[in-house]
Amino acid sequence: MEICFITADSLDTVWQEKMSAAIKSDVLVFGFNGLGLVSYKKELAGETEYFQDLARLSRELSSVVVCGCDTDAYGVFRHSAVIADKGKILGVSDMAHALDESEFVAGGNFRVYDTGAGKIGVIVAEDLFFPESARVLAMCDADIIICVFKKLEGPMPQIMLRAGAFANGVSMALCAKNYAAVADIKGNIVMSGGGKIVKSKIKIEKDFHLISLRQRGLYRDFNSGY
Repeated sequence: MEICFITADSLDTVWQEKMSAAIKSDVLVFGFNGLGLVSYKKELAGETEYFQDLARLSRELSSVVVCGCDTDAYGVFRHSAVIADKGKILGVSDMAHALDESEFVAGGNFRVYDTGAGKIGVIVAEDLFFPESARVLAMCDADIIICVFKKLEGPMPQIMLRAGAFANGVSMALCAKNYAAVADIKGNIVMSGGGKIVKSKIKIEKDFHLISLRQRGLYRDFNSGY
């Protein structure tokens, strides 16, 4: 699978100026720069066509497009990611955790999208910091997990990317502002870059760890209370 990461340019810029750079990629991933703020009210009224543009781009490229955005659902703001495949919007994933005090609230589900490029699990922004996010998507048989992120501050996103890939036996990719990275199932960073357009070929492979727990001696069930 070849993935093209757009870490700085918007969807419009890529379509008008840099289409040739994205051609022949199986998956095109934008960070939150791709669409900006999307109002569901304006989309439904036909005042804007952000989602339609995303679908059209996926049709033009004959590939999967994943794009981060902020969504406004009649005054309720969420961090989200939209995914389209060959001209069709497959769905919108929201960040499922709300962190600290923010105008952006927790949203909907984790989901694995069945696409022409394979089964793609999507993580939105700081959901990457919660191990269960990657675990749920891996258990739903994702071939690869893609995280769209805002702006990296500190090493934690890369650490969680590597840990999630290793712990769940599935490759994980990250697209943020001016940065992209891919971690393999051994937890190694196999690609990282800060260019506006970064490409990577990813081998789809999975690994399942056999885990045993000590159940004698001082062992106590964590659910038994204290």
